[in-house]
Amino acid sequence: MSAQTRQGTSETRGREASERPLSLRLVVRIFATLGPYLWLVLLGNVLVGICVAADMRLIYEATRLIEAGVPAATAAWRAVGILAALALINRVFGYGQFMVTLYASNKAVERLRQNLFAKLQALPKSFYDQHKTGWLIARGTGDIWHIAEFMTYTLMMIVVFLVAFGYAAFRIWRISPILLAPSLLLAPAITVLTFWYRRRMSREQRFGREQNSRLVAHMSEHVRGVRVVQAFAREPRALGEFNALNTVNRDNEIRIARLDALFMPSVNFLGILNTALVVAFAAWLPHSPWGERMADTLTVGNVAAYIMYANVILWPMRFVVELYSMSLRAMAAAERIFEILDMPVELADPDRPAPVDAMRGEIEFRHADFRYGPDSAWIFRDFNLHVPAGQTLALVGETGAGKTTLSALAARFYDVTGGEVLLDGRNIREYGLEALHRRMAIVPQDGFLFSGTVLDNIRFRRPDMTREETIALARDLGIHDAIASLAQGYDTVVLEGGASVSEGQRQLISIARALAADPAVLILDEPTSALDVHTESLLQTALLRLMRGRTTLLIAHRLSTVRHADRIVVLEHGRLAEAGAHEELVRRNGLYAALVRQSLQ
Repeated sequence: MSAQTRQGTSETRGREASERPLSLRLVVRIFATLGPYLWLVLLGNVLVGICVAADMRLIYEATRLIEAGVPAATAAWRAVGILAALALINRVFGYGQFMVTLYASNKAVERLRQNLFAKLQALPKSFYDQHKTGWLIARGTGDIWHIAEFMTYTLMMIVVFLVAFGYAAFRIWRISPILLAPSLLLAPAITVLTFWYRRRMSREQRFGREQNSRLVAHMSEHVRGVRVVQAFAREPRALGEFNALNTVNRDNEIRIARLDALFMPSVNFLGILNTALVVAFAAWLPHSPWGERMADTLTVGNVAAYIMYANVILWPMRFVVELYSMSLRAMAAAERIFEILDMPVELADPDRPAPVDAMRGEIEFRHADFRYGPDSAWIFRDFNLHVPAGQTLALVGETGAGKTTLSALAARFYDVTGGEVLLDGRNIREYGLEALHRRMAIVPQDGFLFSGTVLDNIRFRRPDMTREETIALARDLGIHDAIASLAQGYDTVVLEGGASVSEGQRQLISIARALAADPAVLILDEPTSALDVHTESLLQTALLRLMRGRTTLLIAHRLSTVRHADRIVVLEHGRLAEAGAHEELVRRNGLYAALVRQSLQ
C-alpha cells in the first residue's frame, strides 16, 4: 500500500468519525479525562445553577415590588436590598463558577495533551508512514481546543438553560397552567428550523475540519521542505496549491457564516413574534371567558412576571443550535483524539522483558519475511543473515533493495511478518523497546537536529555528560574544529531540524550524538552522504576506531566508507545476492564490482 493510499485511508477514517452524531460514550470519555478534577466541574455547574436561580429570583422579587405598588420607605429599601443581594450572589457565584470550571477544564486539557503526546511517542514508525505531520498537529491543537470549549462553555450553558427553563416554566405554571400554551406556541417552528440548521451546519463543519487538516498539512510540509521548494523554483506552484486550499477553506467559512446569519435572525424574529403573542395573550386573557375565573392570578405583577418568564423560556431555544453545533465539533474532535489514543501499540513490550545491560550486539535474521502491509509487495522472503557481535557489516545495493528496511527491522521499528529477528540469541520481541533502544544508536541520512544548542544535541541521549566530556568526544571524532568554528561554538543555537547549520555540520553533530550514547549496536544510514571529501577523510579514522567493538550496520554507497567493513552484504530486491570483504567481492566481478565501477565513473 502506497503512502498516499495509507494517508487517504486515514483521512477516510477521520471523515467517518466526524460524521457520527452526539455520543454518550464520547461524553463519558471526555468527562473521564477530568480524572480527580471531575468534582470541580460538578461544583462549577452547581454554582452556575445558583447564579441562574438568583437571576430568576430577581424576576420574582421585581414582580412582587410591582405588585405592591409604591411601598413605604422602609419596605422600598428592603426590596432594593434584596435585589442587590441577589445580584451580588449572582456575580460572586458566577466568578467562582468561571474560575473553577476553567481550572478543571485546563487541567483536563493538560492531561489529554500529555496522553496524546505520550501515545505519539509510543506509536511505531508504521503509524507515521500513514499520517502526515500537519494532520497530527491539527489533532493536537484544534481538536483539543474544541474539547476544552465543550467542557468550559457548552456544559455550563446547558445547565444554565435547563435551570432557567425549568424555573421559568414552574413559575408560569404557578400563575396559571394555561399561560404555558402561548409561551411554547412557536416551539415546533423553532425545532424544525433547528434541525434544518443542524444538518446543514454539521455537513459544513465536517468539510471544514477536513479542509483545515489539509491546509495545515500542506503548510507544515512546505515550510519544512522550503529549501527543496526554493531549489526547484516551486514557490509559485506551492503558493497556488496553498491558495486553492485556502480559498476552499474561506468559502466554507463564508457558507457557515451565511447559515449563522440566516438562522440567528430567524430565531430572533420568532422570539420577538413569540413575545408579541405572549403580550397579546396576556392582554386578551382578562376579557376572555377565563378572565373572571383568573381574576386573582392575572394581577399586574403576575402579568409582568409572565412576560419575563416567557422570554426566559424562549431564550434557551435561541442558543440551543449553537450549543449543539459546538457539541458536534467536540464529538468529532474527541473521536479523532480517542482514535489515536486507542490505537494498539503494535510493538508491545513483553510481560517480562529480557535484560539488555550486558548486550553484546549479535544480530541474526532467521527465515525473516516482511512487507509494509497486507496489500504491499514483499520486501523480504525467507531472508537469513547473521552478524556476529562487534562486527561491522556494510549493506549496499541499488535503491529499493531493502537496506534501510533491514536496519529498521534490526532496530525493531517494525516487526517481521514471518520468521524472527534474534539479538544475542533471543527473539528481539523479548526485549523492552525503551531498554532496547537505549543500547542502540542510529544516525539517519537526514541528520535531524532538535531546537537547542549544539551541546544539547550531542548530549541528547546523555544529558548528564559534562561539557568537557562532550568536547573530548568531538575531538575523538575529529569534529571539534568544525564545531568551534561556528558563531558561538558549542553554544550555537540550532533551529528546528538543524536549519541554522550546514548539512555537513548537521550530520557531524548527529554522529557525535549517536556515539555519545556508547551503544552496543550502531546503525549508520549513509553517515557521510552530506560530507565533503575533506570532512569525510577526517572522520574515517575516528569512525573506524569508534565502531571497533560495536556491532555496526553501515548503509553507504561511498567506497571509502564501506571498504573497511568486516563484511559487505549486497542486497538485490530483498535477497542476499553477495557477501564478503571488499577485495573478495571485487575479484568475483559480480554485483558489488559493478557498483564499484559505477561509483568510479
